[in-house]
Amino acid sequence: LVSREKELQEALKRYVEVEESRLAQIKKFLAKVDTAHELATKYGDIGGFLGHPVNSFALIKRFHKGWSRMEELALKDTSEVFVETLTKHKDQFPSQEDVDGAITALLRLQDTYRLTPDVISTGRLPKVRAVPMMTVSDTFDIGRSAYLSNDMFYTKAWMEVALEKIKKGEDSEDVKLFDVYDHLAFAEYQRGNFKKALNYSEEMVKIDPTHTRATDNVAYFGSEIAKQTKKRGDTGTSRRTKSPSSTFKKLKEREYFHRTKAFQNYEKLCRGEVRSLTKWEQGQMSCWQIRDDPLTVLKPGRIERVFVKPEVLIFRNFITDSEIKRIKELATPRLKRATVKDPVTGELIFANYRISKRRATIQHPVTGKLEFANYRISKSGWLRDEEDELVKRISYRVQAYSGLNMTTSEDLQVVNYGIGGHYEPHYDFARDGEDKFTSLGTGNRIATFLSYLSDVEAGGGTVFTRVGATVWPQKGDAAFWYNLKRSGDGDSSTRHAACPVLVGSKWVANKWIHEVGQEFRKPCSVDRNALFKATTRSLKH
Repeated sequence: LVSREKELQEALKRYVEVEESRLAQIKKFLAKVDTAHELATKYGDIGGFLGHPVNSFALIKRFHKGWSRMEELALKDTSEVFVETLTKHKDQFPSQEDVDGAITALLRLQDTYRLTPDVISTGRLPKVRAVPMMTVSDTFDIGRSAYLSNDMFYTKAWMEVALEKIKKGEDSEDVKLFDVYDHLAFAEYQRGNFKKALNYSEEMVKIDPTHTRATDNVAYFGSEIAKQTKKRGDTGTSRRTKSPSSTFKKLKEREYFHRTKAFQNYEKLCRGEVRSLTKWEQGQMSCWQIRDDPLTVLKPGRIERVFVKPEVLIFRNFITDSEIKRIKELATPRLKRATVKDPVTGELIFANYRISKRRATIQHPVTGKLEFANYRISKSGWLRDEEDELVKRISYRVQAYSGLNMTTSEDLQVVNYGIGGHYEPHYDFARDGEDKFTSLGTGNRIATFLSYLSDVEAGGGTVFTRVGATVWPQKGDAAFWYNLKRSGDGDSSTRHAACPVLVGSKWVANKWIHEVGQEFRKPCSVDRNALFKATTRSLKH
């Protein structure tokens, strides 16, 4: 019996140790959640708090990894109520795909706005009150995602942040120092920096001298360095791998379209690097009021020309706060992922970052075809005039302000851009060789009327990439431009994009107006280059 009790004693000790470890993990995770919610409370505005990409990423990751781990731990106990609650919501937990998508959004923000990993990991973004901090695990996961995407530039950048955090004594959670060195060694090797690859590999061997691959790599990198030294001869010069003078000068492995001058120009415009207007262009800037419609007699429409070619107009205070609130209420239940056209094939595709349960397709910016894609991160819903009196009223207001017939316009599309939300350069009209909305029988899209339903704390501008024009969102205003020339040909200068949302959330409402029905309002011309012009119809000042 003494021997048996001794065995039971040891088994009980092991059970207690396991339970204490389990409880310690739960307490540790709870402390993280408490800290996150205290930060959110301090921020004051939950929507604004989640508008910060780091906070959104942390929340998604907490659900995917943290709460899932809590379920595993709870299932080892008799916590039936907690397990039942967890199980009830389990289907709504973000998936690994969602975590990957949040990382993709962060990297896109880093690309577009030239943010260093240090800036993002410490949360130092524009107009941020409560600053969130990334953990070692967060930075490692981003570096790992870049590694899996064969992007050694960001693998190196983010793994260096993870390494620095570990060296400062931050809790590395489930991240092992050996794994960080491993990724850094491979990234440096891929970038042609054998000396650094050797240094990291030597650190790996210090941690685990029996690791075969690490020891083999030390020998390999040492021999490569020796070969390079021999090739230099006695000149004393060093044959160095080309390295960027700043974090963002190295061309990373990206799609061809992302290497084009046009795409780089798009990113510059998003950063606010716009060209100055010429004296002639400055002279064409003007504003006026319209009063020639029953709707605008008592409350004239205020119009401002902000660019000439293409002519981009801003309708000031087009929609009120109360109307915006109602539009959001109507659209929110039906928001789903938008679709785009593939830049190469032109086919409709779904985006690879799932924002909602349903996934749709969008138009690719180069080919115009519909496809699944990762370059339009948004959710959209459509509202018909018949659904609500307000929607019908807005359509009539668009008609009064634009002077165009709404009979053949599309339904009102309400779009929400969240974390990293954007739409890369594209045309609103269908080009030659593409389906020009034959199923609708209304011709091509002659004009776009874009209403801004929110301010955006940082980022989120509308840029016209071929001419260097930028419109920054201002709640209540609307932008308007013609997509077609008077000949019916598309106006290539209207190529535009929605810049990634850096901080906050962006809401817009699109009204696309078609050719059919405009014959007498906007007559065509035999001149292939003639453009439609806004009519300064009344009371110019």
